[in-house]
Amino acid sequence: MQRKFRFSRSRADEAAKHWQESAGERDKRARARAEGRLNEIDTPERIVKRANRLREQVRTYRPLLREIAPERQAAPARAHELAIGKPIVKATARLVERVIGPTKDFLAAAFFDLGSAAIRSVARISTNTDGNAYYGTGFMVTPSLMLTNEHVLEEPAWAAASVAEFDFQHDLNGHQKQVQTFRLDPDTFFLNDKRLDYALVAVSPAPSVGAARLADFGFCPLIAAEGKILVTEPVNIIQHPLGDPKQVVIRENQLSALPADELDHVAHYLADTEPGSSGSPVFNDLWEVIALHHQGVPATDANGNYLTKDGGVWDDSMPLDAIKWVGNEGIRISRIIRHLKGRKDVPAHMAGLLKELLDRSDTVRMGPVGPEGGRRPLPPNDGQPDDSQPDNGPKGPANQVGLLSGEATITVPVTITVRVGDGRAVSASLAGTEVERVRPERDYAGRPGFHRDFLGVSVPMPDVVDSRHGRPAVLADGSLELKYHHFSVIMNAERRLAYVSAVNYDAAAPYTEERGDDEWFIDPRIDAAFQADNRFYKNNPLDRGHLTRRYDAGWGVTPDEAKRANDDTFHWTNCSPQHEVFNQSKLSQPQDLRLWGELENHVTDQAKRDLQRLSIFNGPVFGKDDRTHRGLLIPSAFWKVIAYRTREDGLGAVGFVLHQADLISNLAVERFDPGRFDLRQVRISRIEELTGLDFKGLRNVDPMAASGVREVFEGAVATERKLGSAADIRF
Repeated sequence: MQRKFRFSRSRADEAAKHWQESAGERDKRARARAEGRLNEIDTPERIVKRANRLREQVRTYRPLLREIAPERQAAPARAHELAIGKPIVKATARLVERVIGPTKDFLAAAFFDLGSAAIRSVARISTNTDGNAYYGTGFMVTPSLMLTNEHVLEEPAWAAASVAEFDFQHDLNGHQKQVQTFRLDPDTFFLNDKRLDYALVAVSPAPSVGAARLADFGFCPLIAAEGKILVTEPVNIIQHPLGDPKQVVIRENQLSALPADELDHVAHYLADTEPGSSGSPVFNDLWEVIALHHQGVPATDANGNYLTKDGGVWDDSMPLDAIKWVGNEGIRISRIIRHLKGRKDVPAHMAGLLKELLDRSDTVRMGPVGPEGGRRPLPPNDGQPDDSQPDNGPKGPANQVGLLSGEATITVPVTITVRVGDGRAVSASLAGTEVERVRPERDYAGRPGFHRDFLGVSVPMPDVVDSRHGRPAVLADGSLELKYHHFSVIMNAERRLAYVSAVNYDAAAPYTEERGDDEWFIDPRIDAAFQADNRFYKNNPLDRGHLTRRYDAGWGVTPDEAKRANDDTFHWTNCSPQHEVFNQSKLSQPQDLRLWGELENHVTDQAKRDLQRLSIFNGPVFGKDDRTHRGLLIPSAFWKVIAYRTREDGLGAVGFVLHQADLISNLAVERFDPGRFDLRQVRISRIEELTGLDFKGLRNVDPMAASGVREVFEGAVATERKLGSAADIRF
């Protein structure tokens, strides 16, 4: 039996037309994201709806997230503020970056639990007619009903000749799982619509092949509310491309447009799909269905001809998988629900099942409902907001993307999660809703800088002993150290970036500060020519990355102290160019970059838990082969040294280097791609060789340098260790 797919040239032409019509909208939103105008990545109305939906979800899901991830005892500061505050009424860039982003990351603690349940609910649809097998994808949306495309099931007779094949996928060992087959039952329920390209059909509860029950596969509710996603946010798709075993595209691409007016029923997104993916669910990061995938967008030439993947012109004699697809079009779930609510042609015997679907559409539930008897991704209050105030615990750190009990976030220059305390600090800005402008103090004389005895033992600033990478910037008094509140910087005058940024981090401080409007400042104590300013960051995917992050320095025994330290981090001396992938949510980052962001957890697990202090040194590796952009050499690697007190009250220090082998292939906006990441634990003495810095006694307390743990490769003592997981770290 030949494998086929329902392909309509007119439907593909229409999708290509829609894609062209939304080009301006896609470009506008993409530019807004790239240029940091986050309040313009979507309409103000949708941004407000997104924030308020997340607000209700934080209020609802805090109890469950404590169950799924016990170490997460509280929401991030901004998520907490969102939950206990009044509903949002105004869309701002700060709202998107400081509130929506951290809140999404907090809720994504359940990402894999919810994703696993979603995967179970998706099936391949196989229709046997005219001697051929036609394939599509469908997914359960209630315990009884499956959703797919109208062009997959145009009429009840097609559905009657179809089966849903669940578990058509490979197990963890790469073996084909036992497929569980269920017949579709259009006599019990069948509704479809050509314009919105949806078909809703009942599935028989008992299998025709296999031993599973339909209830074992759960379902993904269809949610009527808008605000489930913003343009430029990632999407996830579960599909059976080309009728093959199930595949999952996780956060590989993004929602690119939600067109208005006559196209407001479609969503455009970038993701890998093929024929056979028709009817697949398109999810946000909380595994809420945002769209029903219905058509890939073919690449076309000036005459409207479809193009092949090798650049030729496609014709009907060629297979569908030869077409070059440039995007995707789905039907928005909110519009499908609106249409279903307005239908007047529903037979009486189908009304009950439709009512069940529509009754579930007004919910703050995240993601799918698991199988009967299994853990349901919903707290015991079944979706009712939790109005409890989670601020009664002991004091500790607050942070940006994970104020979770005992965690804080630092960056070197990427996000690092540190588990060092059990409580939460009071955010000095928690009560406010407006961004207070950063204003560093003009009198630089009173700044104490990096405290050498912060850990109770002496940890000196490193010295620049080899200036082959560039001469240090010298202050008027002849010194090299630029002192700020809680941190210090030594600048490379020739590279216009820091040699080192050193910060004292106190997880037990009673106040933290995380406000800022991303306005940066020249430090007047050294020549402005020695500082890489905003000209290097405009109109490209280079992010202005804090070396000492404001969440690391922004602590204090008073709110004023926390604010002064926070504001100091906005000096150009503390800025380093980093690719925007460094700032993505951990779920979307390459494995080595994610591990880089988790190193602090494992370092502090080895340290003395009741001290709650770290001294952290970080900076770029200045390489001879660094690429030039607008006259600035972009570092191709970053290093980090963490000093801590050991359980025996001694001093310990570990070093790491994150290499990006092909950092940037081309700095043009249209092609700015990160290369491969390679994370290694490295001897501090090796970091000294790479940087020209002298860390003095820290090299002697580095466990990688201890004679008892040396490794020998080809007769040479190893100076670095590839990290595949945190378990590979040597203490």
